[in-house]
Amino acid sequence: MPIPGFLAVRNVNPHHLQKYLLPQEMDDDTVLIRRHPAVFLQQVFETLGALILAGVLTGFVHNSTAVTVIWVGFLMVASRLVFKVFEWSDEFFAVTKVRAMLVHGIVTRRVDMMPLSKVTDLTVDRSILGRMLGYGTIVLESAGQDQALSRVEYVPEPEAIYLDISAVAFGHGDD
Repeated sequence: MPIPGFLAVRNVNPHHLQKYLLPQEMDDDTVLIRRHPAVFLQQVFETLGALILAGVLTGFVHNSTAVTVIWVGFLMVASRLVFKVFEWSDEFFAVTKVRAMLVHGIVTRRVDMMPLSKVTDLTVDRSILGRMLGYGTIVLESAGQDQALSRVEYVPEPEAIYLDISAVAFGHGDD
């Protein structure tokens, strides 16, 4: 059974990305991904902790107003997780033959971009947790300048994405 489209991390079809691309940018070589779902691991654990805490506190507190406040607090923590998942599902990292860009933000849309002509080096960083869960960080380095987009964290399958970006940025090597 295939996973739903909003959960896919590779070969995603962002409906709003077209407005940020030049006509010649979208082709078969374009790398288009969504960050790894591990991006909201912290919120998942905080929500589970809040659920456990709310359940334990409810057992000790017998005032109905206090119980209501406890569960409203839990709902606030849980709603933050839901917002993070919604935000993640609307965020994309794209590498075209012209530039790399990260489109993110729900309330305030932000597009971080680096021209591929400025990229001098690519690096893949993976923590132990990242190796266990299948994500890493792609570092796009440029000569002597700070760029708006230099690190993309929680990249799924970072070695494969690294090779895809290298092929787009530096050529396929078959010329």
